[in-house]
Amino acid sequence: MESKPLSLGKIVSERQRFVVPIYQRTYAWTAKDQLEALFDQIEDKTEERLATGKVQFSHYMGALLLIPESDPVFGRIQNFDVVDGQQRLTTFHLCFAALRSLARAYKFDAIATHLSDLIVHGDGVPMEEPRVERYKLQPTTYDRAIFKDIVDLSWLELIKKHPDHFHKNGRARASAPLPLLAYQFFWEKAESFITNDGKDKSSPDVEKRLRALSTVLFEDFRLIVITLAKDDDAQVIFQTLNSGGKPLAAMDLVRNDVFHRAARADEDEEALMETHWSAFETPFWKEVQTQGRITKPRIDFYLAHTLAAEQGKLISLGELYSEYKSFVEARAFANATDELKVLTRYIDVYMRLVNAQGDDALARLARRLQVFEVSTAYPAVLVIDASAANEEAKQALYDGIASYVVRRALCHLTPKNYNNIFVELAGHLKQHGVSEQSFAAFFAGKKDIDTGRLPTDADLKQAMRTLPQYKYIPQPRLKLILEELEFASRNSFNINGSLQDGLTIEHLCPQEWPEFWPLADGRSAPRDRVTGVDEDMRAAIIARDALVQTIGNLTLLTPPANTVASNYAFETKRERLQDSLLNMNAAILKTATWDDAAILARADELAALAVRIWPPVQT
Repeated sequence: MESKPLSLGKIVSERQRFVVPIYQRTYAWTAKDQLEALFDQIEDKTEERLATGKVQFSHYMGALLLIPESDPVFGRIQNFDVVDGQQRLTTFHLCFAALRSLARAYKFDAIATHLSDLIVHGDGVPMEEPRVERYKLQPTTYDRAIFKDIVDLSWLELIKKHPDHFHKNGRARASAPLPLLAYQFFWEKAESFITNDGKDKSSPDVEKRLRALSTVLFEDFRLIVITLAKDDDAQVIFQTLNSGGKPLAAMDLVRNDVFHRAARADEDEEALMETHWSAFETPFWKEVQTQGRITKPRIDFYLAHTLAAEQGKLISLGELYSEYKSFVEARAFANATDELKVLTRYIDVYMRLVNAQGDDALARLARRLQVFEVSTAYPAVLVIDASAANEEAKQALYDGIASYVVRRALCHLTPKNYNNIFVELAGHLKQHGVSEQSFAAFFAGKKDIDTGRLPTDADLKQAMRTLPQYKYIPQPRLKLILEELEFASRNSFNINGSLQDGLTIEHLCPQEWPEFWPLADGRSAPRDRVTGVDEDMRAAIIARDALVQTIGNLTLLTPPANTVASNYAFETKRERLQDSLLNMNAAILKTATWDDAAILARADELAALAVRIWPPVQT
């Protein structure tokens, strides 16, 4: 292994090519996160060079880890695989390309020629395959085509070839490929710098400033270039270099590890990428998500759920890559193909869980889990979906998971143990078979444990009669429960049915009820619920306050209707209930008065619907 600091100019001036291996992640630098800070550094060094004629201290940009593809061959340009540092190297090539295009636009031909020599080998350079070897950098597969076009085409030619990437005014869209956005960024920033924000476009200093800007990049920005011998373990060194600072996504490390091992085993990396890993190369997987206190790219959460589903054990998100290495070692895959088949087998169902679209049992479950924030159930869902069970059984199990979550919420049972419960369930189903019998047997074993038990029908009915749901269950979850009860009351179990937008939860008997809502004995309670209260009234007030927050006293109204109904008497609320056109409210309108007995009666009616729409899985 050889290590030495080199200027960027020295690195890119040589007769050699840098090849980003197929397993490397796509170009990911953005203006906000990396490019703005980088150009500020370039500007600072350029101002120093313009002021003093030199730069006192070079700026180091980290490491570039290379490994030669083969020994040098006569007549052929030598290739080096970029094991680490490809984001930096690609960024500098895009910057040089932008500066070259800017020099051409301002007719600074000598500068343009020098810059061109940094990104392509000229016609006078001996090459065995000029069509490929002329490019000094070959990005990873998904960036390669747009990168070549950036190098070869003018801005107008880029617009003509890729119209979908541009607005009508000729600027790149925010959705355009990141290399194109970086190229535009450097062009615009550099032009603003050399022209003093457009004030000095015709000044002779423009050429001087562009030359200084190019010189700074060429001479004053440096990388520590580490060139490995063929017998060095590139993956170990890669992990060491990336062990500090901002960590890579665990799946970045997994990808590198898988394809390094595939290369050593002479497996077809291109075929592995195209057939298997390419499914992960979309923006969907790169979106940052937060679960609990942990924030990661979505692909890392997918990896954690996959490992939990495969092993039926809890996975540490903080040690995700180590968890994967341990899994691979234990599973002892015959080849990378088998390994990638397992890694990608849950992609479709996971995307369905995230997108939560459709009318089937899985879509209903997905929406429920999202509202209740129970992604910890995903490993069990993955196991069920991947099984050979028929669709009817799968749907019953999906409904069973939803029932477990909703019933426990209504019964005020903690969700804190769900991460353990659902990975245990995943392991149980893998071991004993994916069936309703196996599912029911698992929860039968938890019936005496409050942190894991599935509430019975009797538990659910009692909870809906007596427990205060409004102040206990977060409103988005309580709203979903009321919506599903509304659909069930229509005899149409369809969570994706039509409801007016913006419905809110309304107390039929308001929380501030004393003014318009007399007690059962006809007396009105004082507003402060204390003044002049005897023991009988105090007991009645306590009972009323408890019932007000129960689900029997809750319904859905539009926000304006909710505001109008407010704390008024039941007769005033009738009009708003009628206007809502909800079936559950039509049933309430049949009640002559709304009192404690009516609340309890409605709780029993809703409980009868609840045991039907959130059923326990039966053996």
